[in-house]
Amino acid sequence: MEEISGDATVVYVDPSCPFAWITSRWLVEVETQSGIELQIRLLSLSVVNEHRELDAWYRGFNDHAWGPARVMAAVAATHGTDAARRFYEAFGQRFHVELDTGDDVNRNAVAAEALADVGLPPSCIDAATDLRWDDVLRSLTGAVLARVGLDVGVPITVIDGVATSGPVLSEIPRGEAAVALFDATRTLARQPGFVRVERQRVGALHVA
Repeated sequence: MEEISGDATVVYVDPSCPFAWITSRWLVEVETQSGIELQIRLLSLSVVNEHRELDAWYRGFNDHAWGPARVMAAVAATHGTDAARRFYEAFGQRFHVELDTGDDVNRNAVAAEALADVGLPPSCIDAATDLRWDDVLRSLTGAVLARVGLDVGVPITVIDGVATSGPVLSEIPRGEAAVALFDATRTLARQPGFVRVERQRVGALHVA
């Protein structure tokens, strides 16, 4: 796995996942408000769900998630993790915010536009259909899931060196609310006996 600073807060994301997008935007808000060191890293939702039984819609969603994840992996490998973050944020702005995580959207085309948005070489889009990146995705994803020890997906966060699944949010906390949630999450992560807190989602997702 790529080296991570011991003091860093890390969020593992798949470019196609709206929940990962919301969690990453929350942590960017905390980064802005409180100055945490935030790193955004890749975990492939397609790999997580590769051998699971899924309904037809969600299987299709996951099948189309391979392309953008391959591109993000290729950008990280050839241009570094900061460039991969820039790609991720440009892709998310287009796909989740502007296109509302659309089912009928050509995600590889969005990935090509995102590369252009942040000045990365257009040739990086070739990774979207290059199956050789899939073993990289499997390796990265397996290593992250091993840290959590659960059969989970994205987002996964690492706060104070403790990896946990979530938090999964339906909207982006801002300002003091973002920092308060971060402090609460940090407190939970520090408790060795803590396992899970969860409730039913009500209403639509708000990705902006």
